[in-house]
Amino acid sequence: MPKPDVSAERIPLILNSAIKVFSKKGFEAARMEDIAKTAKLSVGGVYWYYKSKEEIIIAIMEQLIDKDVKDLRALLEAEGSVRARLEAYISLSIEAAQEYIPITYELYSLAHRNAKVKNHIRAFLQTYHSVLEQFIQQGIDRKEFKSANAREAALTLASLYEGTLELTMLDPERVDAKKTLLGSFKLLMNGFANK
Repeated sequence: MPKPDVSAERIPLILNSAIKVFSKKGFEAARMEDIAKTAKLSVGGVYWYYKSKEEIIIAIMEQLIDKDVKDLRALLEAEGSVRARLEAYISLSIEAAQEYIPITYELYSLAHRNAKVKNHIRAFLQTYHSVLEQFIQQGIDRKEFKSANAREAALTLASLYEGTLELTMLDPERVDAKKTLLGSFKLLMNGFANK
């Protein structure tokens, strides 16, 4: 009798354990043994799925970062005003983004030393900015927003989001990410509004 396939359980277990270990120790100091211990698996069990920490980090990026773009694209095609859909994206995504701030900045730090990670993050950011630009252009075309450079507006919105997360990481007692980001978004959208 063949053994049951446990990949559907093991892969998320390994990736979630790796996120915890990388967030606590940093990518460089973390060892595959640490990930295995946190996942309560043998080291061989981790290596069965991932041959290196780099493979794990790429899988984490695919799990976390790529999902964000998928969610944003879905909202691009949804019903409602551009402003309401972007606000829904912020409300839905900010809590998960806050939870993953330590691993996100570990990835950004690693990108300076690892071309694969840098290229993956760069591709994500280009896609993310492109989708935001499409949102802004939609708002302009529908006369919800004033005529503006959609690319610059998208970069401004992305910078607002990323900057708020960074401030939250550095000063979580003073900066409430969701409240700050939604308030800043409202100011930005009021400036774009075609009144």
